Amino acid sequence: MRLAVLFGVVAGLVAAALLIVLLVSLAPAGSTPTPTPGDAAALPTADIGVDTGAAPSTTAGAATTPTPTAPPAAPTGSSPSASASGSGPLATASPSSSPPQVGLAVGDRAPTLQVERLDGAGEIGLTQFAGTPLWINFMATYCPSCQDELPLMESIQEQLGDELVILVVDVREDRELVASYMDALGIELAVGLDPDGRVQQTWGTYALPVHYWIDGSGFVRGYLFGSAGPDQFLEGVRTVVPDASFRP
Repeated sequence: MRLAVLFGVVAGLVAAALLIVLLVSLAPAGSTPTPTPGDAAALPTADIGVDTGAAPSTTAGAATTPTPTAPPAAPTGSSPSASASGSGPLATASPSSSPPQVGLAVGDRAPTLQVERLDGAGEIGLTQFAGTPLWINFMATYCPSCQDELPLMESIQEQLGDELVILVVDVREDRELVASYMDALGIELAVGLDPDGRVQQTWGTYALPVHYWIDGSGFVRGYLFGSAGPDQFLEGVRTVVPDASFRP
């Protein structure tokens, strides 16, 4: 009798314990309180990537044309002349997506050019050669490649005769220095002086040497910047004298 009672008590305790375990296992582990609109700190944050390459917005009526790129500045150092490795390709009448490396583009009307003659016999400029194709070369005595180019240009002028006039413009140097330099090289080309650099600025010759080819109507048909050789010169000359030929 006592064993039966004891067994019943134990069985009841075990059943109660199992019931408690079952209730605990079924109960939720806990709930996160719903944040209120004003409780900003309780809101979860997201890792947002910013597209820094997006184009900026423009206001209505604002100009959308990009600002033109400024022309290249003159190189720093003892000599502003362009090196051979910096020579640019000849620009002709073919359209190009790249901005010109000089101040004038093909198709532009040549600006005014009137400079003192090296020989002191007045002035020389575009008006004296109206109707004649011109090759205008901006240079200086400190420019290494200018010294190499001038004798070749002298030979080209002799061969082409009155088909083309080569006008050399020395920039920001005094007459005596330039005269001595030309005499030493045996140069008899038409040479003008731009002692204060005003013509240089007008024509946008930011590094030396610079070559322009101007047709008989006064329009730019080609240009070169930096040192060049016979092939580039022939290509330039043919922009204004198509059938021209010469020996180096």
